[in-house]
Amino acid sequence: MLFTTSYTLDKPYFYECFDESLPYSGQAKPKYAFLALLVSLGLIAIYVMDKHYLGNFMIMAAVLECVAFYYRRPWWVTRQMLSRASGSEATLTIDKEGFKSVNPYKSYQLEWQNIDEVIFTNQGIVLKSSKGMQYISNSVLTDDVIQYIKKRAT
Repeated sequence: MLFTTSYTLDKPYFYECFDESLPYSGQAKPKYAFLALLVSLGLIAIYVMDKHYLGNFMIMAAVLECVAFYYRRPWWVTRQMLSRASGSEATLTIDKEGFKSVNPYKSYQLEWQNIDEVIFTNQGIVLKSSKGMQYISNSVLTDDVIQYIKKRAT
């Protein structure tokens, strides 16, 4: 089976990509241990070592980490929108070898044997491999291709 389609790398696509991939990434929960460590070290620096600047710096770093976690979605989408690939047309090819996506600025190829896990979400497919995750929206796939991917994934 050979399937080829094109789609635009725009803001709605990036939002969908982030939202559907987030539950399967390591970024889904705050780094509680890191935050507790920063606050603890800050309090120790202030009250035990009497180093107020160092302690305040540590506590502010913990606050900054909380802000970064809270705004991770708009920050990630903004970084994607500022990239050269934003607004370009991407071409996705699915065949017996695997997945290949090409746009004028970047391309990736993921062979079937390198895919560790295929996760079907409400709006697309997350492909996990040792190199990271790739997301494919169902809006660019046909039902036959989705069934083909399900068959190959098992």
